[in-house]
Amino acid sequence: MTEETTLSIVQGRRTWRAVDLSLESDLFDNCDWTDSEAVTASLAASLGDRSEAFGIVGSLSAYAPRSAIRCNGDEEPATLLLGTGLLLAPGERMLVPRAGCVVSHERGAVVVEHEEANGPLWSVWWGLDTPAPVGSTLMQGDELGTVHADRGDDGIGPLVQVQTLRRAPHLDDLDRRFARPSEREHPELLPGDLFDLIGERPPILFSKHLTGPAVVALRDQRLARSQRAYYTRPPRLVRGRGVWFYDEDGFAYLDSINNVTHVGHSEPRVVATAERQMRKLNTNSRFNYEGIATYAQRLVATLPAPLEVVFFVCTGSEANDLALRISRQVTGREDIVVLDGAYHGNTTAVMGVSPNRYKGTGGRGRPATTHEVPIPDVYRGIYTSEDPDPGASYGAEAAAIMARLVAQGTPPAAFITESLMGTAGNIVLPQGFLPAAFAAARAAGAVCISDEVQVGVGRMGTHFWGFQINGVIPDIVTMGKPLGNGHPMAAVVTTREIADAFDDGVKYFNTFAGNPVSCAIGTTVLDIVESDGLQAHALDVGTYLLDALRDLKDRHELIGDVRGHGLYMGVELVRDRGTKEPATTEAKHLSELMKDNGILTYPTGVHDNVLKIKPPMVFGRAEADLYITVLDDLLVRHPHG
Repeated sequence: MTEETTLSIVQGRRTWRAVDLSLESDLFDNCDWTDSEAVTASLAASLGDRSEAFGIVGSLSAYAPRSAIRCNGDEEPATLLLGTGLLLAPGERMLVPRAGCVVSHERGAVVVEHEEANGPLWSVWWGLDTPAPVGSTLMQGDELGTVHADRGDDGIGPLVQVQTLRRAPHLDDLDRRFARPSEREHPELLPGDLFDLIGERPPILFSKHLTGPAVVALRDQRLARSQRAYYTRPPRLVRGRGVWFYDEDGFAYLDSINNVTHVGHSEPRVVATAERQMRKLNTNSRFNYEGIATYAQRLVATLPAPLEVVFFVCTGSEANDLALRISRQVTGREDIVVLDGAYHGNTTAVMGVSPNRYKGTGGRGRPATTHEVPIPDVYRGIYTSEDPDPGASYGAEAAAIMARLVAQGTPPAAFITESLMGTAGNIVLPQGFLPAAFAAARAAGAVCISDEVQVGVGRMGTHFWGFQINGVIPDIVTMGKPLGNGHPMAAVVTTREIADAFDDGVKYFNTFAGNPVSCAIGTTVLDIVESDGLQAHALDVGTYLLDALRDLKDRHELIGDVRGHGLYMGVELVRDRGTKEPATTEAKHLSELMKDNGILTYPTGVHDNVLKIKPPMVFGRAEADLYITVLDDLLVRHPHG
């Protein structure tokens, strides 16, 4: 807030401060805007008792207490304050800034008519007690009324709201205190504000932030276009809380795709931990501090033996890159076996083992040292659920590739696999596949790497790590996204034997990985997952949502398949269930419609036709019901996407 001293609309003082009541405001950083007492306390910390300074809220600014889930048309929430808001102390004398005549007290609003050279101007005032009587002629600086003592139920406290009109107000005008964001497209139809009376418009009341479209334009100008954002019409997000995102207009969006903020957006315990540790110590991992050792111990405790040695990195891509480097160094080999459709990251090395990228648009093709096992997809793969044992059949394919590489004198260094394939289309591996593939890899002398970057840390519900649902123990585990709840941290965990073989004199060092702040955050995330029972929660809610999605599949032909485990699932859309033709365009369009109705989802998969569902772990049954309700309604209205 910035103070100004040139405004005289209340008796006895001039000082005022611009107040931002949108969800972008610092007022709500440590405050639940739906808790009126918390809002009152947060405002009091800025304005005190309003005896020294009062607050002014700019016209058409978002009003946090009215934030609501986004919808379109007649259901669009009215979240923008119409006219100027004045945050004053109860009983204060309100002075009229321009001469006029009081013409009405209808609907709790005081209406004053002002004469101007180009015709009359009406001002409408809400929140006043003992207003000047109808028919009163007031000169500039005369008392119009006193500030109502009613604090309301939103915690904002006494609020005097002022609008101006160029036509005599109707009764409907006197009920219209908030606007829908879409109405900004027609400003000529909206009322003016207090500053139309005063004749001075302080720039501080206008947001210095870019609008959503302006951000998109600047991104396109300054970021490489390969760094694409979600959606063709993306909202400008300003806040996250729990399982919700909020945009500049106060619209809420249910986050069903963010497995980065594992324990919830802006989780207070994680935020407090980061702040505490940042105030004490943050440095690189070559210095000696307790957190790096104790956090490594906590990670190892979640894993089966003999996985016991930790390398800290910053991203999942780095983790997989390091895992490849380790496997190649300790085996003295170069070739890698992967699953077709897989994605393991964006460094040069892991792009070379990511068919999803090197076979996709703009891809450079399969490197000579990369060898693909057919994607173990029982819906549209070479062995479907109709196969007597698809897991064994896909396992045999993996074994054949390993044997061929050995026979031709280029045995593999590693077999790397996600334990549930994410970018490939949220593919659940058939039972029996990983044990067979791991056995074949080890018979060929290869290291088995489990990529847990997307699915680990309790998300699977039945187990803490995805590989455990398949009954295998890898030689190397890579992990990332869930560890830091949005803070960039990742890790590689392996056996003592492999770690010692890797230590051939070349030091491994990562400047930021495993720093004290990261380790403190990671420890807190593990504490929350365990203390809040989020693994069991993922199983309960995931099962509930999968059942509901399968019910939708029975009623909507566009849904070809539903699959998942815990809180990681996919809804595959097809144009024809017989041919399984991917509904790629329809999936993109449906995602846009979902976004416009307050649900964030997005297509993934080899054909970009699978709606991915991998929300923060605090996603509950109520949120699952909302997701199903909106998706069901859209599929009824748009049966073909």
